[in-house]
Amino acid sequence: MASAPGEHPQLARLLFAELAEDLDGALAQSQRQGGGGAPADELEHLLAAAARSAREGDFGRAAFAGVEGQEADRFERAFALARTVAGWAGLTVPEPEAFWEQGIDHATLARALMADPTLVPVPAPYGLGAARWTILFRAAARQPASPLSLAAPLVLAPEVVAEFGVLDAVPRGAASAHEGGQEWTLRLIPAGSKPPLVGLSHAHGPHPSLPELLMLQLMQIAAGEPPVDSSSFTWVHGAVGSGRFAARELFDSTDRSVRVNTRETGNQGPHLGARPPIG
Repeated sequence: MASAPGEHPQLARLLFAELAEDLDGALAQSQRQGGGGAPADELEHLLAAAARSAREGDFGRAAFAGVEGQEADRFERAFALARTVAGWAGLTVPEPEAFWEQGIDHATLARALMADPTLVPVPAPYGLGAARWTILFRAAARQPASPLSLAAPLVLAPEVVAEFGVLDAVPRGAASAHEGGQEWTLRLIPAGSKPPLVGLSHAHGPHPSLPELLMLQLMQIAAGEPPVDSSSFTWVHGAVGSGRFAARELFDSTDRSVRVNTRETGNQGPHLGARPPIG
């Protein structure tokens, strides 16, 4: 659902920052010298043309060098959606390059995207706490045609609230970038309506973190798509209750809320499963 970069000058400027700087400099110099020069809107058209050319494979995206075609589109779309969601709470998503600098191999992620159309790049913030996630979900509930209720868009079980910090930490081994006081990860999460692996206990991981699953649901809503897990449960990374319990996430379509509760780690069933992250 993401529009072409050329339809959004700000996005074109992000993807072609050096070109934008050169064009702005040329315009400023021309104006200082009293020349006619190209008007600002014409320069924006040049940026848009560069963005369109990138979509056609002429140059390649600055932020996603080495990634082409539909995979680049999916990266771009994911970051655009994540920025929309982050804006609901005054957060700033790190630029893609910030993740590459932390050792995330975007070419490897692109190959994974090519192999699995259900995967979605999910930039996820950590350390927000239950209160700020609730603010984000209330903002999502106010979006046009939102599937979430205004009264209780996010429902966290008491034991989840009590140990939220355990579930709100960056998983061990996951690379992260910092922006605006938050730590962010970027991993690919299977985003089919149901987990790709079901009937498994929590021991059969790995599992996405709680911030990744919450962000995925909000990105779905920002895109105008239905939340995942309307008829299933997804295990969440981490354990609470001295390791005896693990969180699981679902979308309750009756109450129109995303819910996070817990079950014993050995629990399993035909509708409970894993969405192994990649990254």
